[in-house]
Amino acid sequence: MKKPASYAPPSPLDIAMQHHRAGRLDQAEALYRKLDGRADALHLLGLLHQQRGRHQEAIDALGRAIDKAPANPAYYFALDASCRALHMLPELQASYERLLKLAPENAEAHLQLGHALRDGGQLPNALGSYLAVLALQPDHAEAYSNLGDTLKLMGNLDEAQVCYARALELQPGFAEVHNNLGELYQQQEQWTLSADHFEAAVGQRPELAAAHYNLGVTRQAQGALDDAVACYRRALAIDPRFVLPYNNMGIALKELGRLDEALAAYQAALALAPDFAEALNNLGGALLEQKQVETAIQHFQHAVTVRPDYAEAYCNLGIAYKASYRLEEALICFENAVHLKPGYADPYAMLALTNADLQRHVQALAWCEKTLAMWPDSAAAHFNLGVAFANMNRLNEAIASFEEAISRKPEFADAWNNLGVAYKEQGRYDEAVACFEQAIALRPGFAEAFNNLGSALKDQGKPDASRQMYEQAIALAPDYAAAHNNLLLSMQYAAGITQEQLFALHLRFAAQFEPALAAQRFRHAPGLDPGRRLKIGYVSPDFRRHAVAFFIEPILAQHDKAQVEVYCYYSHVIEDEFTARIRADSDHWIACRGMSDQQLAERIHADGIDILVDLAGHTAGNRLLAFARKPAPVQLTYIGYPSTTGLSSMDYRLTDAFAEPPGLSEHFNVETLWRLPEVFCCYAAHPNSPAVIDHPPHEDNGYITFGCFNNYAKVSDPTIVLWAAILREVPDSRLMLEILGLDNPGMRDGVEARFARLGIDPARLILIANDRKNQFVLYNRIDIALDPFPCNGGTTSFDTLWMGVPFVTLAGSNFISRLGVTILHNGGLDELIAADGEAYIRIAAGLALDPARLRQLRTGLRERTRASPLMDMARFTRHLEQAYRGMWEQWCKTSNQGALP
Repeated sequence: MKKPASYAPPSPLDIAMQHHRAGRLDQAEALYRKLDGRADALHLLGLLHQQRGRHQEAIDALGRAIDKAPANPAYYFALDASCRALHMLPELQASYERLLKLAPENAEAHLQLGHALRDGGQLPNALGSYLAVLALQPDHAEAYSNLGDTLKLMGNLDEAQVCYARALELQPGFAEVHNNLGELYQQQEQWTLSADHFEAAVGQRPELAAAHYNLGVTRQAQGALDDAVACYRRALAIDPRFVLPYNNMGIALKELGRLDEALAAYQAALALAPDFAEALNNLGGALLEQKQVETAIQHFQHAVTVRPDYAEAYCNLGIAYKASYRLEEALICFENAVHLKPGYADPYAMLALTNADLQRHVQALAWCEKTLAMWPDSAAAHFNLGVAFANMNRLNEAIASFEEAISRKPEFADAWNNLGVAYKEQGRYDEAVACFEQAIALRPGFAEAFNNLGSALKDQGKPDASRQMYEQAIALAPDYAAAHNNLLLSMQYAAGITQEQLFALHLRFAAQFEPALAAQRFRHAPGLDPGRRLKIGYVSPDFRRHAVAFFIEPILAQHDKAQVEVYCYYSHVIEDEFTARIRADSDHWIACRGMSDQQLAERIHADGIDILVDLAGHTAGNRLLAFARKPAPVQLTYIGYPSTTGLSSMDYRLTDAFAEPPGLSEHFNVETLWRLPEVFCCYAAHPNSPAVIDHPPHEDNGYITFGCFNNYAKVSDPTIVLWAAILREVPDSRLMLEILGLDNPGMRDGVEARFARLGIDPARLILIANDRKNQFVLYNRIDIALDPFPCNGGTTSFDTLWMGVPFVTLAGSNFISRLGVTILHNGGLDELIAADGEAYIRIAAGLALDPARLRQLRTGLRERTRASPLMDMARFTRHLEQAYRGMWEQWCKTSNQGALP
């Protein structure tokens, strides 16, 4: 009979290990602890603690195991994960050194010590450890690989390459070495070689996420962005917690114009690593591009908080601050970026531009010159120097700088555009047009260049071509307010547009911008005191030598400060003698050029303005989008623009009954028309204007000289038709025109050609280039002035009468075409107002052919003008204040009836 086998029950350690393998960790831990006198049990307890993420307890258990069995290498190797988790690399190094004292020929221990030394930054010591491995095992491919990694970190790229090559000789299918060698070539920007090795790596180990990622980086550097994105996606499919591919994929997607996908990629990176500075910076940049400025600022701030030496993030934070008009904070960021990375050009440029925004032009120029000294061949540096010179009105130097930029970078579209702007400012319109056309050829979607081309064509007297360019700019950038404004202003000069069409364009402007601002409109408490002192706010970019300043400065000086408290909000950079006088006449002066429209509206509301007056309309530098937020209970537009603003937030437009008789144009105005009793504005004589000659110039010349000194853009084709007819009616007469840019041969030829087509010999034209010193003296050379249409003269017409010269006007059907009517009527010269074209010719020619009547009309004209409502400034200002009071009383009445806007 066979003897039965004996049964041996499992040991306590076996039972603990069974629990451990089955995932019953609490039971396993309890049994391991009962066996804590045994090294093997302590080793297993340490591994269990690691599994639970309790690394300090793991280190304690494994340390006790080593103390009990110091010669067992497994216990030392087990420490690696927990020491790294707790950033205890010095302790890990000491542990491996202890092992190697006991087992100096343990190649694995030398290898792991090398890893710990390398990761702790002790690169020369790490090299020694890897060399020790190779001394023991000369064919150790992994040691060669790690030796190469360490040499690469030390900048010894050639030696690293030799090590990687040896590793591949020993182990041709070593995917990690292919990946590392690819990174080395990547670092050297040898993109083809790097791609070959990354492709080899993924071919041998398709699951190696790092190789897919690195191949993506190389493809991105090669410009193959779609391929790069595909590589990043493959890396993430293998390892969804791999952070770097998300960030790089975001960069590639942004370059591809897929901004929403780029945002999602950056956000995915930050979900895995909330303090990933590069992803924070890149996400901020994408948000800034989407005009989410405040959110972008938060991400840039986070980036520089977690990485205080991140110069690029400081620069981007400054750009975001600048976009939100926090200019002083922007300067600090740019200065930080320069300090952190002196060789980084971008913050130098931004320091120049931001100082310019703050009207610190000397500082702006200094930063440009410093940039150019560091990067003398930089097209961008020459360009920014040109911008600085242009801001200082040093146009010849600006032109030279833009030309230098273009010589270094012929495809520099922005430089071509800015060169065109500088030429345009000098009246060199043909050259300006050529520059804008070149900018557009280089960048077909360049909305700003289309806008500027429109302005140059307008100044050449080409309203139809001008309109096409403005419309193209708007089509490219529907929110480009300047293009809308320029189109509307240009169309005031156009003879071929109806009032219905012009009104529709103004309504289009409002429809484009007002709905988005509806939520930002301010609400106002009811007006409770109709008779109290009013806070009047004037908003203008023209408190300087400008036609608007000529009219508004005397009003501010005449204001009854017992009735009104005056706030002036100035939105331009230039300050001159006019600025100084206007500032002195105001109770409060607010320089708002550096404020956003929202910030300006908030400031106006905080100042408690009762009546806010727009003095710009759709002219350059206006702040209509601040008015659109309704910061004051009563808002009106006055003097700077001859038509409706189109904005529902604008309550009134000031006019008079001669420029706009009741019933003529109400239906073409969003605003309620408020008619002043006599004339809509009042003229103050210029202190340095010359005396009027005591006889008509024809008595010296022997021929009549007609003249027009208005902006040439107002000289429409129908106007020239009538002027040609007048010249034919008055034999030997001449026509004098003062035109900006006339010293440009192309401009002069164009003017002469317009008259030649109507049979007028160029010899009968006296064409003079515009020059400020001629502002008044030329009037003493003309007998009769001719008002253009449909856009009449304004300031020029007042100047004309002041200089003793009568002018003839053609009465139109809206404000801009009836300025001459109200000026002549209030000056007592109704006989010079023509009801139609035939009357215009008859009046002008008849006066020219009646020398006695012409002399009589001219004699004493300055004195009669001075005595008329046109120049009674005290009387006019009382009328204006009465209008303000009437508007305020109306607000008090309606607001107390619950009619809050």
